[in-house]
Amino acid sequence: MTSRGFDLRRLRQRDIAIIMIVLSLLLAVLWFFYMYQPTQERISTLESDIARLDVDIRRGEDARRNLPDLRLAVAQLEQDRLDFLAQLPRESDVAGLIDALRVSAIDSDMLVNGFSQGSASESIQDVRPIGFQIGLQGTFQQTMAFLGRLEEMQRFAKIQRVGLNLDDNTSADPLINSDFGFTVYVYTGSDPGEQ
Repeated sequence: MTSRGFDLRRLRQRDIAIIMIVLSLLLAVLWFFYMYQPTQERISTLESDIARLDVDIRRGEDARRNLPDLRLAVAQLEQDRLDFLAQLPRESDVAGLIDALRVSAIDSDMLVNGFSQGSASESIQDVRPIGFQIGLQGTFQQTMAFLGRLEEMQRFAKIQRVGLNLDDNTSADPLINSDFGFTVYVYTGSDPGEQ
């Protein structure tokens, strides 16, 4: 093979060796950048994925070991919820509760100035909050006794506001105008005992 000024037959062994070395180096550089380096990056990515998956596996095994305890805890919490709901009054019981509070105020020789139903904005599943306001007049001792009765309802009621105002400050035991705002929580779902 001859070409213009270049003849392969004229190449000496040393020239062929240099060409082979250069080609070998070029192939080694290409192999390093296009095969070895991407493979190493892929290996390090896979190793980090394996380490992350090992952590996930340990968490999963821990969760699986804890699953029976969690199921028992959930069952206990559900039973506690049902027990609590069973203690809440039904909507039909509210009138009786409010009447009992009114009778309690009258039995304490307090004057009932007003009683009204307000609104409550809380949203609780199977529970309806009903807001009430009651205005009373009585001595300090009578007012505190009524407040104590109102606080006894704490399992299913929450006192929102207490307002006190003196009518006459010259008496040793003046009459106090009191205004109580409270919310009664009633159960609206199906009978918790049936579930």
